[in-house]
Amino acid sequence: MADIPRLPDDNILGNPILPLERWQREIKEIFSARVRERQFAFRHTWYLGALTLGTFTIQLITGILLMLYYHPSIPQAHADIKDLQFVVSSGALLRNLHRWSAHAMVFLVFAHMAKVFFRGAYRPPRELNWNVGLGLLQLTVLLSYTGYLLPWDQIAYWGTTVGSNILGSVPLVGDKLRMILLGGNRVNANFLLRFYALHTMVLPLGLILVIAIHIWRLHKDGGMHDAREASSPGDASPTMSYGQLLFREGIAVQLLATVLILIALRWNAPLEQLADPTHTPNPAKAPWYFTGLQELLHYFPPFVAGVVLPGLVMLGLMVVPYFNVNIKRESLWARNKKRRLLAATGLVVAVAAALIGFKAWVPLAPVLVIGGLVLLAAQFSHRQGAGMRAWLGSRPLPFWIMTWFLMEAVTLTAVGTFFRGPGWSWVWPWKS
Repeated sequence: MADIPRLPDDNILGNPILPLERWQREIKEIFSARVRERQFAFRHTWYLGALTLGTFTIQLITGILLMLYYHPSIPQAHADIKDLQFVVSSGALLRNLHRWSAHAMVFLVFAHMAKVFFRGAYRPPRELNWNVGLGLLQLTVLLSYTGYLLPWDQIAYWGTTVGSNILGSVPLVGDKLRMILLGGNRVNANFLLRFYALHTMVLPLGLILVIAIHIWRLHKDGGMHDAREASSPGDASPTMSYGQLLFREGIAVQLLATVLILIALRWNAPLEQLADPTHTPNPAKAPWYFTGLQELLHYFPPFVAGVVLPGLVMLGLMVVPYFNVNIKRESLWARNKKRRLLAATGLVVAVAAALIGFKAWVPLAPVLVIGGLVLLAAQFSHRQGAGMRAWLGSRPLPFWIMTWFLMEAVTLTAVGTFFRGPGWSWVWPWKS
């Protein structure tokens, strides 16, 4: 077959074959490029991006099948879910697989973000793709949260009520935003229809678009190449192509799908009684990925806990690549050790004092742990070698900030999910 003639870029609108030719050439370049095998080592990415995409694909397939049996109306929605659970052939498996893959996707996208950060892959020239990934994180959480309401049972109704109340706490515009989201003054049929439209059309299409941009930017920014693993021109170590990498990732996705199917066969997705606005469960908990916010609501005003603190975290993650701080990944104590040690001590004391003032004992624990580790690392900053003390003393400032954020998120989520009972009082899960 003769080659398709290349046309100037200004004729792209007049010749629809040109973009197809360009895409074909770019895809061929991607799959024919070969790099050192160690740069694609499992330890670099743990295949988290591919596994996240795999769980999203599972959700798309199972979600389309579930739509065939679901009506977004009250009380038919709850009846349809019960039919899926007890009447429809393989309906319980579909629903369980959809539910557990959604939880897996939320976990994997958080883990992927952390892995990318600790590898330093958020730095230039990948700062734009880092922010695209943060957009994917937010869309993933919204996708799971909108689907949480659709069974229209007690845990779904009151779990989403908690989230809508957080939105209503925004000063000046909170009530208006909540009214637009709910379609009324409280969670009702309009709210169910809005969430159904968001969950089945708007958010999946948005995710597909942003995923495509994310993958395109990954290629444009040099792929998963790690400069620290670069080799000399005469290096004879084994090479592999992106096609071979995709084969490996495909096997990993199949293994994950097998695990999720086994989980779906063993554990059913929860389904309680039909939503009753007159009876509030105690405690009324949001999905596990929002129980951290609920735990913050126990200590701080709703606007601070639900809007200010999460907003500051997301803003910090968005802007961090644009500050050329410590590009060489120097240790926090590489320069001005005494001044930085004094500043770190003062910051830990100030944050701890503020949390004690609010009686925020759970968020205080990670502050004390990370603060203690930072001060301990200062004592090991002079060490060289591969030991744990030398590694601890060589960590840069972004490492400590991200570790603190992740420890706070895990601690708050774990406490809110497992250690809170009626009245949001402390309970031991093995005694409840």
